Parts: sequence; structure tokens; C-alpha cells
Amino acid sequence: MIRIYKYYAIFNFADDGINVSFPDLPGCLTYGHTLEDALIMAKDALGLYLDGEPVEELPTSQTMPQLSNPNDKAYLIEVNIHY
Repeated sequence: MIRIYKYYAIFNFADDGINVSFPDLPGCLTYGHTLEDALIMAKDALGLYLDGEPVEELPTSQTMPQLSNPNDKAYLIEVNIHY
């Protein structure tokens, strides 16, 4: 069985790269040198974070997060998890 999960990630654009965090998933963090790299790493991080977790324990995805930092952008990241 395959389930599709979607969570918002906050991309913080800094001089040395892009830091990625998932507000709904504490500790799910990654980094990329370019936007393309950060998007790939975000999808990988989300998949690794969710894989093997009991479905009933996964937090629900919230609405688009409010951004207070002008260097931040929110992206909806989607992964398919096989159970």
C-alpha cells in the first residue's frame, strides 16, 4: 500500500546555502547549496523521517506556515511512503 504525505517546509535562504526545516516535524532538518538541491534534500529528509513511523502517530500537516523572516519561503513537499 502507498500513502502520499504532504508537509510544508520552510526554506531559509542564507549566504552559504538553504536551510530547510519542517514546522510540523520536530528534528526534520536538511540543507542544500541551491534551490534544486534543497528541494531534493527536503523530499529525502521527509521520506526518511516518515518511513517506518506508525501512521496513527504521524502529525497532521498544518496550513501554510506564517513567515516572519524575509529570507524564508514555504514549499509543500510531497512523498510517497510504501507500507
